[in-house]
Amino acid sequence: MSRIELAARLKKYREAAGLTIYEVGQRIGKSGKTVSAWECGRGQPDADMLLTLCDVYGIQSISDLYGSTPPSPLLFDEQELLDAYRSMNAEGQAAALAAVRGLAASGLYRIG
Repeated sequence: MSRIELAARLKKYREAAGLTIYEVGQRIGKSGKTVSAWECGRGQPDADMLLTLCDVYGIQSISDLYGSTPPSPLLFDEQELLDAYRSMNAEGQAAALAAVRGLAASGLYRIG
């Protein structure tokens, strides 16, 4: 994969995560300028930073980052849940995550 292709994928995943370049920079300890440079192909994150970006963007594995399928945009309800989660403090986020995990584990609300 070329630097330009990686740059485009990083931007798509960031946008799909609903984050600005500055928010990403804050989460990973870099400036928004650095994140912007990666997304324009003027620089490239090292391997450790790529793994960190995968965590921030919710990418399951680095191979997904290099895969051929771009991320699908969030549905309105998904974005609403994400926005609500991000507006909570750490304790609220932990409680919300525990509740969702409990609902998923119960099997009552699974598709199919």
